[in-house]
Amino acid sequence: MKKNRGIKNNLISKIIPGLLPVLVFLFFVLVHLPDLGHDNFNTDVWKWKSRSYNFGSAILGNNLEQSLQTYHPGVVLMWLGGAGAKITNYLAESQGRSVIADDSVDIIFQIDFAQKILVVLVTALTISSVFHIFKKIFGLKYAVISIFLLTLEPFYLGLTRVFHLEGLVSTFMLASIVWLYYFFLDSKKIKRLIVSALFASLSILTKTSALFLVLYFGLVTLIFVYRDGKYNFKKTEIGKFLKENIGNFLAKFGKVFFIWIGVLIFVFFALWPAMWVAPGKVIQSLYAGINDIGVEGDHFQFYFGKLVENPGPSFYFVVLALKSSIYLLVGFIGALIIRKKLPENLGKFMDYLLIFTFFYFIQLTIPTKKLDRYILPALVVISLISSMFYVWVFEKISIKKVWQKAVCVILFFIPAIYTNMYVHPDYFSYFNPMFGGLKTGVKVIEPKWLIGSREVVDYFTDLSEKTGMEASWSASFEELVYKAHGKNLEKAMTVGFKEKYYSQIWPFFREKGTWAVIESLTPFATKTKYFVYPVWDDTSSQEKRFGLTYFDNIKLRGVPLYNVYKSQAEGVND
Repeated sequence: MKKNRGIKNNLISKIIPGLLPVLVFLFFVLVHLPDLGHDNFNTDVWKWKSRSYNFGSAILGNNLEQSLQTYHPGVVLMWLGGAGAKITNYLAESQGRSVIADDSVDIIFQIDFAQKILVVLVTALTISSVFHIFKKIFGLKYAVISIFLLTLEPFYLGLTRVFHLEGLVSTFMLASIVWLYYFFLDSKKIKRLIVSALFASLSILTKTSALFLVLYFGLVTLIFVYRDGKYNFKKTEIGKFLKENIGNFLAKFGKVFFIWIGVLIFVFFALWPAMWVAPGKVIQSLYAGINDIGVEGDHFQFYFGKLVENPGPSFYFVVLALKSSIYLLVGFIGALIIRKKLPENLGKFMDYLLIFTFFYFIQLTIPTKKLDRYILPALVVISLISSMFYVWVFEKISIKKVWQKAVCVILFFIPAIYTNMYVHPDYFSYFNPMFGGLKTGVKVIEPKWLIGSREVVDYFTDLSEKTGMEASWSASFEELVYKAHGKNLEKAMTVGFKEKYYSQIWPFFREKGTWAVIESLTPFATKTKYFVYPVWDDTSSQEKRFGLTYFDNIKLRGVPLYNVYKSQAEGVND
């Protein structure tokens, strides 16, 4: 009996550790699932959907050069986007439904869900691999706290549930540097170095800003080779050191460097068909994009209430303060304070992460083009540093019983869970309450991606019902405008937006049988009943075509975000 019990316990002890990464994977996916595909459309999403379609068509049509769609280059996103569209089309056709988005707005949301869930699944797999390493190196406590806090970080959560680049590239970069550190702990395990290079290549295939990893890899590998060889400049002159050790030093560095770079280049070629037929054109396109990104125009944004092209070197520090959670900021400051009190393995890992953060901030600050979401790779790394402080705090709490420790951990995570439930699904509307929250945040950093879209749509849906408007789905807007001299518009709810906001909200209006209109399209805008302007960029006073009069405002969590104006233009019926 005892022998059987021992075998059973041994099996459990082997199975449970293997299940933990699976549980982390499921947790990550489940956190992202609510309203996924029916939450938002960012300003670039239609470009990426179009690029994904063209990318897939180029591969299926054997026109491989056309898989070069943009310098970003967005290859991983386009692979996922193309696969998501194919899955949606297959399911729709199997049910005898149309696959043309214009025929049914539901198809748009279905494709969006399919594309986003693939992004979430890939990100979840990557995060699970990071959890596995943390558990092995630092123990279960740090692995759980760091990955859970990262997953629940509002800005990261928001950017990993959109069809865009930042969430993917940040997660791939994180995995690359973590696997590289894992290799440094045992340089005989070359597989770890290969996995690091794989994730680095996926990062660069997603976005060219990840080329930073090559410089970072070179720097930390030099440090690793120097420390691993136990070289000491203090006991010898530099000239003597170079004469006696330079060959061995370069051989060790070269071995690590060429394996990592070799795998990176191989994967880069293998996953991007354009590289098979036109590598010169691809490299030229990437170089042109990198070279122009800091000097091209049209980067204007509102920063502290002023329209600026370059917010300056303070921008990303302000973004870090406003877009980070309280957990992240308090933990980061706390970790820096107690650095010397941390266990040696965590302390060394913190130094490794701080090198990344320091140099990445420099890279971010140099270009004139600055957007809040560009900070995400650094924010993700800072989150790992923050978790070290909380692990240290938990170690200081003298609780012996396992169930009591579990209760403490659960209570610790409750505010983070509540925060995300509170802002859901508007994660980009989160601003750190320590610095004034949403009310102050929108006055400091302009939301480039629309926030409060659900409130806007609900507002006009309710107004449509109160004013006796009728829902319309069958006709196009052009037909409503020109058929019967526009009389069909008399009973239709029409709302004008600036073009960048229109592109993010129109599917939600069509779903309700109402119409969003681009403000700058005069023939349609003159037939539009209401216009919406964000409080941080209200240019209604400059509009002379419609005779706008203030009507109301729309709030998000009690904060006025949008001013509503009624048009008095000729031909618009009350």
